[in-house]
Parts: sequence; structure tokens; C-alpha cells
Amino acid sequence: MFAAIKELGSYIIRSEELSEEDVLIQESKMANVKKVICVVFKLKGKSVTYDRTHLEEYDSRKSRRYLYRTFSHGRYDVTPTTRMLSPDKAEKRTLLWFKKYSEKYGDWLIRSLKDEFTKERDKVFADVSNEYNELSKEDRRNLMLTIKIKEGKKEKYLGDYTILRRIFKEESLRKFFAKYNVESKGTAVCYLCGKEKEVFGFASSFSFYTFDKKGFAPNFIREDAWKRLPICPECAISLEAGKEFLNKYLLKNFYGFRFYVIPKFVLGGVYEDVIEHIKDADKRKYAESLLCMEDDILNLMKEEGNRLNLIFVFIKPKQKDFFDIVQYVEDVPPSWIKKLDKVLAEVKHLSVFREEALKKMLGQRKVGSLNGDLTIGGLIRTFFPSPSYNNFFIDAVGKILAQRAINRDLLVKAFAREIQDRHVNGKNWEEKLLCLKSFMLLLFLDESNLIR
Repeated sequence: MFAAIKELGSYIIRSEELSEEDVLIQESKMANVKKVICVVFKLKGKSVTYDRTHLEEYDSRKSRRYLYRTFSHGRYDVTPTTRMLSPDKAEKRTLLWFKKYSEKYGDWLIRSLKDEFTKERDKVFADVSNEYNELSKEDRRNLMLTIKIKEGKKEKYLGDYTILRRIFKEESLRKFFAKYNVESKGTAVCYLCGKEKEVFGFASSFSFYTFDKKGFAPNFIREDAWKRLPICPECAISLEAGKEFLNKYLLKNFYGFRFYVIPKFVLGGVYEDVIEHIKDADKRKYAESLLCMEDDILNLMKEEGNRLNLIFVFIKPKQKDFFDIVQYVEDVPPSWIKKLDKVLAEVKHLSVFREEALKKMLGQRKVGSLNGDLTIGGLIRTFFPSPSYNNFFIDAVGKILAQRAINRDLLVKAFAREIQDRHVNGKNWEEKLLCLKSFMLLLFLDESNLIR
């Protein structure tokens, strides 16, 4: 998985001519931002004075100027650009950031901003509060705060200043080797590129691979983490670029879980046309989905033949960026996705599920097609509801993708359990629908040779 993500990230860096700062910006975390509150300071000589606060529309083209990235500790972000939860929290985070980095870097601009912020904090955040209070509840949930500096008639952003770009880069890169109050780096062969060089111990980019407990570290020593998964700075940057691409285009919601679908190119390298199709996937409208209502990307991937395989990583989100991997399926050929899609479509169009048959079974003059979520995930979730049967649900989905058979007796028991529940509670309409859906799912699995 790491190799596939690294290859993807390397391609994105080359094709889009990204700098290290560009890669480290978490653009996907700004996807829902609609408005930006800008705190403007006037620069004269080597001193700044507070000018005003104003609101502007978020512009994704300015992401490298906003310089947004989070820290795992959550006390403040890598720069004074921060997600706005409330004026009070923004005030604390901003002042804490300036206190930390004015001392650490000793730069005149950072010190001047810190002094003026401290001096005018009441005025600044009164103005911020006014802008905040005038927004709708929806805009408040998708709001960001940043700083602009006015030089003459021109207003500049944080990313326009060398010192802010330096702080952003250095502090972002520290996460690859500095964590848990220790530093982990040494000289070894990089796990990804195979070259001997300086490597870092916390550069996996994914929170499921962690040394937050000493028991997970080699010999219970976190400083030796680089010995278990040595990754060089260049590959760490590529992993970041790959992860950002996945988060932006290839991360989908899935019935209480989420999943990544990661392309793994068979002959190495990355195919430009595949990447461009992925980027444009959201512009396409598909009539039907396979795995879930949000899996438009699989409709695209199924046509890729033998050029690539797919890796599915199903995750359960936790606090912040942390998550647990609950199912991992690799080397899924697009031809298998295409077959599943074809079989499901054929089953849906059998005469038993058409309107004329449904009228007779349901006793209705007008029915239309069978209602509900008729994707693979939707059908299985119907009989393995959350949260009691989450493990059975995700295990069944994983087996289908991995071309492994599902136990027939387990399925029949699940069908009976849900149907009997509707019967006992007098929900006759739902009872009949569940009978039909169980039949549809059983036919689909049988036609796909997935029943044991």
C-alpha cells in the first residue's frame, strides 16, 4: 500500500510541479471552507499596526498563500491560518502560536505581529466576533481565519513571506521525525526507494501506523522507530502528496465507515489518463452505483482492464485524523469490479423485480421499481444493521471484493432475523420488501460464485 501511495504522490509532484510547501498544504481539509475572516495589519518599516478585519470568499487557488496545515496536538495550527470554531478559540490558538514561534525563530516580522496582536487583542477579536456573528450557522461551520499584511495598497497573505514559508516547511517536516517528545531518525536503507540515506521514524503519513504507545515501538524505545519503517525525506514528501490526492479524490463514505480505493499500477509508474479521469470523476453522473451510493469512482475504474489493480482500505474514523483499519483488500482487478457490476445489474432487471411482478406480490396498483439502496453495501447493510453487526457487514463486503465465498447459513440466519422482526411487529410492507431484497442478494452472490 505504501509503495502504491508513494508512486502516486511522486507522479502528482512531477506533473503539477509542486514545491515541498505545496505538498505539505492540506488542501483537502479546506474543501468545505466557504468564507475566510482576514485580520489585516499595516506594515511600515519593521513595525506593524492593526488596520481592520474583513470577510472574503474562500479561493482554492490561494491555498499556497493561506499555508494551512494542522498539528496532531490540536492546540494551534502550523501557521496562524486556522479553522474558525469560535472567536474565543481562535484568539487562544493565534496568541499561543505567536508566543511559540516568535521565541523559536526570533524573526522581526513574527515578533512585531505578536506584539501588536497582544496589544490590540480586544479590538482585533471584537472585530472578528462581529464578522462571525453576522454569518449564518452554515457559514460558521465552514469558516477559516487568516492574517493579511498591507504594504502600501497591496495586501499580502502569509504565504507571500519567506519567514512564514520557512516556518511552515520546517514545522511540517518535523512531524516525520519529532513526536511524543522524542526524535527518531538515523541512516538506513529507505523502505520505499531502496537507497541508503537519512531516514525518519514517523513518516508513514497514516495515523493507523503509530507509536503513541511504547509497546508498539521497537524494544519499547520510540527513538528507534526509524528502524522498523525507515522512510527518507523525499519518499515522506511523496507519501504526503499521495495521501492528499487520496483524501481529495479517492476517499468515500460507506455506511458508518469510510474507504480508500487506491490504484496500484501493474507495470509500475502512473498512467496520466487514469489520474485525469479520477480528477474528473465527480463531474460525471452515473445512473447506478456498485458498492455504495458514493462509489462513482468504481464505475470509472472498472474500465481500466489489466493496467492496474485496486487496493481497498476500509477505515473507522476516530478522533482528529486517527482511524482504525477494519478491512484491507489488495490486488482487486478492475475486471472483477466490472463482473460484479454486470451481475448486479442483470439481477436487478430480472422479471421478479419488475413492476408487473411487484404489483402482484405487494398488492399495489402502482409500484415502480424496487425501492431503496440496491448497491452491494446497501443490500448487505439491510441484513447486518449498525452497530450490532458491523463486523459481519464489513467482513462480507471484504470477501466479495476479495473473491472469497460467504457462508450461506450465516446469510440465511441474517435474512430470517430481520424478516421475522418485521413480521412480529406487523410491518407487512417492510417484511415483503426484505424478502425481495434477500432474494436479490442471494441471487447476486450465487451468480458471482460467492456462496459457500
